[in-house]
Amino acid sequence: MDYRYLVLVITGFALSVAGFIAIGRKKMPSAVSGLVFLAGVCSLILGVLLTLVPDFFKG
Repeated sequence: MDYRYLVLVITGFALSVAGFIAIGRKKMPSAVSGLVFLAGVCSLILGVLLTLVPDFFKG
C-alpha cells in the first residue's frame, strides 16, 4: 500500500464535502459548486485506486 497517494484521498474528500455544502448554501454559482464537487469525487476515486489497488495503471 502506497501512502503517498493518501494526499489525493484527503484532498478529494475535502473538496467533495465542500462542494456538496456549497451546492446547498447557494453562496457560489451552481456551476462552480458542481465543478468543485466533481473534482473532489474524481480526486477521491483516483486516490483510492492508486492507494489500494497495486499496479492499477501499469497494465
